[in-house]
Amino acid sequence: MKTMKSNLFHNFKFEFRITLNYLIFGFLWILFSDKLLDLLETDDSLLTKFQTYKGAFFILVTSVFLYLLVKRHMQKLRFAESKLIESESHYKALFNNNHSVILLINPENGRIEDANPAACEYYGWSQATFCSKNLYDFNVVSEEKINGRLQAVKAKTLNSFVGQHRLANGEIRDVEVFSNPILIGDKAMIYSSIHDITEQRNAEAELRKLSKAVEQSPVAICITNPDGIIEYVNPKVTQLTGFSAEELIHENTRIFGSDEKPQQEDAELWKTIKSGKIWSGEFHNKKKNGELYWESATISPILNTEGEITHFLSIKEDITDRKRAEIALNKSEELLRKFASHLQNVREEEKVALAREIHDDLGQTLVALKIEMGLLKNKIVNHDSSNDSKSMSGEFETIANLIDRTIKTARRIMSGLRPDLLEMNGFAGATTAYLREFEERYQIKCEFTPENSTIEMNSQQSLAFFRILQESLSNIAKHSKATLVKIDFRKESNKLVLEIIDNGIGFDKNNSGRQDSYGMIGMKERVVLLDGKLNIVSEIGKGASVRVEIPWNLEQTKS
Repeated sequence: MKTMKSNLFHNFKFEFRITLNYLIFGFLWILFSDKLLDLLETDDSLLTKFQTYKGAFFILVTSVFLYLLVKRHMQKLRFAESKLIESESHYKALFNNNHSVILLINPENGRIEDANPAACEYYGWSQATFCSKNLYDFNVVSEEKINGRLQAVKAKTLNSFVGQHRLANGEIRDVEVFSNPILIGDKAMIYSSIHDITEQRNAEAELRKLSKAVEQSPVAICITNPDGIIEYVNPKVTQLTGFSAEELIHENTRIFGSDEKPQQEDAELWKTIKSGKIWSGEFHNKKKNGELYWESATISPILNTEGEITHFLSIKEDITDRKRAEIALNKSEELLRKFASHLQNVREEEKVALAREIHDDLGQTLVALKIEMGLLKNKIVNHDSSNDSKSMSGEFETIANLIDRTIKTARRIMSGLRPDLLEMNGFAGATTAYLREFEERYQIKCEFTPENSTIEMNSQQSLAFFRILQESLSNIAKHSKATLVKIDFRKESNKLVLEIIDNGIGFDKNNSGRQDSYGMIGMKERVVLLDGKLNIVSEIGKGASVRVEIPWNLEQTKS
């Protein structure tokens, strides 16, 4: 009750309080001062004098009382005034120095009452021009909608909305407006803070496009945190794996694993992507129903502005059909290789059989014919010494020479079909003998430098080297016009190397006719069957070089 009375008293204006206090004090003084004097003094002359003193005392006391009362009131006024000035200063500083666009709007007519410097700079109008405008001048909506917003803000049923404003240069920008009703003095105003969201809206539109593209991507896309926990998958992932998005979110990527990937490879993968690099490779993963499938994956780190890895982006593509085709192709190639090797062996066996037939039939018949011719010649010469016998002796000599040449030709053909020296003396010995015969026939000097004449090779390897040597020397004799051929045979770590270099006229390597000749095809075929490499280097006028490399290990030589 006392508090209510005190508040009621202070609500009176200052001048009413002064007057009321003076009246109360004056009435109390009049009522009680005379009675007090009657009690204290009965002498009328002194009583009159005391009445004068009483008036002077009343004036003094009331003056002091009024002074104290006015002083207290003025102190309160000055304090309130300083607070008001301080508040206005803070408001002006906040209003003028705020980087946000701020407008003070009259809610009755939409007129701009004030605009801060940020607003003038944003819209492109001066302070004076801005304060002469209305909301209708730069809002890209109808007046009816603007008035509806003003009344809703005034009624505190709306405090934010998105719209479009037109700047002084005619450009239209997307803005978000935050508005509240305020009182400035006795005047109701609307305080609006305006934020430009054009770039944000554009970015959102681009993000929606990107999101739509990711959702409709023909490849599977998966986003994980740095620990491999799945945070996003597009529909293609669920189509590929059979797992729904709900089943995959918050799961580790090991949910796809088939346990076929070695731990070392998995560690290398994580080491690569955690260092900020991109990893590409293949996985043999498992679907929800247990079916295995192949996928080609590219995993990229996603970095924040500080360069820290926040996520990993994995782009997956189903390559099961391709891998199956590759496996089938590899099997087919293996079968073709085995078949080609079988054909090569059949050809060699046929050559051996043909050489044996020539040796056993034609060779022996020629030798027997030469012996019989010799015996017949001796009989004729010994029994007849006439000139006719001498003439017949010369003819027998000619026939004997033809038989010798036929025997040599038969031996050469047999040697080409079945190099016996290769079986007896190995590659180095057979090569030495063959080069000697090649020099005699074609008058081309040959230098052979085997690193080790006792290198162990199986029959397929030694035969492949020998046939390639034969084909190379045949090409040199026919086309190169060389005078010198150098042959180098050596072992380099885990491979055997044969190099044949001539000083002939060379040839254009781009000439497909030479590269696709039957001799070249045969050489390539022999090397491929042994998982080797054939490299031919040549330039016009600078001779040619043939380099053959075949893998070698001790176990192979025993197979």
